[in-house]
Amino acid sequence: MSSATRAELIAARIRDLIRGGTYLSGDRLVELTLSHQMDVSQNTVRDALRLLEGEGWVVKHARHGVYVREFQRSEAEELYALWSVVEGLALQWALAGAKQRDLASLRRSIQQAHLHSMTGDLQGAEVAIFEFHARIADLSERSQTRELLITLRNRVYLLEIKRQMRSPRTQRAQETRLLLYEKLVTLIENGDSENAAALLAYLIRDNLTTLLPLMNE
Repeated sequence: MSSATRAELIAARIRDLIRGGTYLSGDRLVELTLSHQMDVSQNTVRDALRLLEGEGWVVKHARHGVYVREFQRSEAEELYALWSVVEGLALQWALAGAKQRDLASLRRSIQQAHLHSMTGDLQGAEVAIFEFHARIADLSERSQTRELLITLRNRVYLLEIKRQMRSPRTQRAQETRLLLYEKLVTLIENGDSENAAALLAYLIRDNLTTLLPLMNE
């Protein structure tokens, strides 16, 4: 196995630990500790952390090490504003070029989210919603936009983990939210770009509004 492939595998393992809440925003990721836990060299862990830094999951502080990225309130507001604008552009391009069979994947993601929510798996529902947003980026067929949205969504996911740890959505709140996503899918399928863009922006803004009370100044 090449060193690059090994680093990608370790990055995937660390990413899963972050997504699962084992490592939270602000936690330090110590190379030596991770190398022992994962039975790989420190160089492999260092390369893995570099990959995760490029994806937006972690940040390296000179002379202080690598930490899971954390956000102040103003940074969260900036992040969601960027997400809304960039994904809004991606949605315009997706609607201009995607075929109905391609758009069907959007509805499948929301159906999966409903299934998870109905069984009480709210984290699974959230993952399916993020897959919905990822599909919009894919359907835009704009490589730079897609890369930018991957980084933005990863950072948003870190904030969503904060929500899950401190004040998770109730099943009822999640179902209400999913009904709006169903409406968004219908607007997209009907080619109603103006109202689809407005609803997408609302959903992202509402996500931020319910998150801000959990944020530090």
